[in-house]
Amino acid sequence: GSSYAISLNSLTATIEKQDGVYIMSGSHGFWSLGGMVGSATGSFIAALVHNPILHISILVLAILIIQTKLKAQYFFRKGEQPEKAIHKRNKIMPLFVIALIGLIVMVSEGAIADWSALYLKKIILLDIKYIGFGYSAFSLAMMIGRFSGDSLSKKLGSWQLITYSSLIGILGFLLVLILNPIFTISGFFIVGLGFSVIVPEVYRLASNVAGVKTAEGVSFIAATTNIGFLVGPVILGFIAEFKSLHLSFIVLTIWVSLAFFIAFWKYRRNIDRK
Repeated sequence: GSSYAISLNSLTATIEKQDGVYIMSGSHGFWSLGGMVGSATGSFIAALVHNPILHISILVLAILIIQTKLKAQYFFRKGEQPEKAIHKRNKIMPLFVIALIGLIVMVSEGAIADWSALYLKKIILLDIKYIGFGYSAFSLAMMIGRFSGDSLSKKLGSWQLITYSSLIGILGFLLVLILNPIFTISGFFIVGLGFSVIVPEVYRLASNVAGVKTAEGVSFIAATTNIGFLVGPVILGFIAEFKSLHLSFIVLTIWVSLAFFIAFWKYRRNIDRK
């Protein structure tokens, strides 16, 4: 799964650079759409087919047919060589800053995926029938935001967009912390809107670091963000066990604030250089 994601993000970044288009955020939007459609239809199809192997085989065959039909659109693409050699430290430091933003967001995404339902149940005391609404609202907002992210990135630039988006995420978490079902679920939706464009922008930034091949930049970010998505919920769970789940989300709010200050610093620095 990770290698497939690296390949797709590398290809998308390469197409952006070679064709001068903005499609990274929209591509992630289709990933979100696929997740929503797949989760909604997968169980229904499984109930009809009654055969997991046949079910998966049909999906694999459909993917192979689609890829065969569309491969002429991307198969000829080749990653570029960096124009000039750059000292390793000058390559790693920009990637490290970009990766830290991605890590912060993916830690938060992983925590929402794993803990939002329990938060609504244990802290907000919401009826069990509705505890899935938090993550559903978050996922819907992610999809909506990603389909508008490319036009916003073209208009604002990556660092300004990440600055605004992380601020929106902070405001969303502040609503999540209010012990009211409507505010909390609305907060998850707003966090989703804020987070929706950050990871695509992180990949876009990593693919444009001077002296770094597109695939290398994307691979570095993918490794970092995947670690965040896996480790984040564990850390938040430890805090919840030690104190409370409410404190865990307070920590997340502070954590995302770090992303805002980093992005704002980079944005102001870029303005000062102009």
